[in-house]
Amino acid sequence: MRIARGAKATTVLGATLIALSLPAWGSQQDGVINGIDAGGISGIDAGGISGIDAGGISGIDAGGISVIDGGDVLAGPVEAIDLANGTFLSLGQVVMASSQALGELRIGDFVTVEGSVMGPGWLYADAVTVSDIRYVPGATEVFVTGMLSSIDSAAGTARLGSLTVDYTPSLGRAQAPSSAMWTFRGTRPATDGLMISDISSAASRCCDRGG
Repeated sequence: MRIARGAKATTVLGATLIALSLPAWGSQQDGVINGIDAGGISGIDAGGISGIDAGGISGIDAGGISVIDGGDVLAGPVEAIDLANGTFLSLGQVVMASSQALGELRIGDFVTVEGSVMGPGWLYADAVTVSDIRYVPGATEVFVTGMLSSIDSAAGTARLGSLTVDYTPSLGRAQAPSSAMWTFRGTRPATDGLMISDISSAASRCCDRGG
């Protein structure tokens, strides 16, 4: 088993810097930049997205969507690696990781990702653990927590990034996805295919970078 950790972990193998570029909206008067007035786009208030705090990336408050921060967010096979952009793909999720962590990965590795959900189909890895087990499509259990892109209640499916999940097998002991953050556990019979989830639940961890 190999463990590659990011900046949050004790052993630092590299870091990924996420820069948030804000548009230069508003006018300038007497050296002070005015906010956007009622005739334009309103600023972000308490019902929207909170800023980045000293602890890292803060979650979206009660008026928006919670961002999972800390704990395992994925267990699945590595489907593609993009060294140029500092990401790898697993279960239809684009995972941002350090260059040294990516350098230890191979396509087909079964990995567990500890980190954060950044948006629909996007995860950030604080640590990536490569398992010694051999991944078998349709037999090896996989797991993903993410922000839902869409829900089709008639078909009993939900999308997280490019992953489509059939959650109908879990309905006997769990409710259908009803919030933006959801966790699915099950199998994926084919690469790039449907994930069959027999266990699903609302994601509960949020916004605590202390773990």
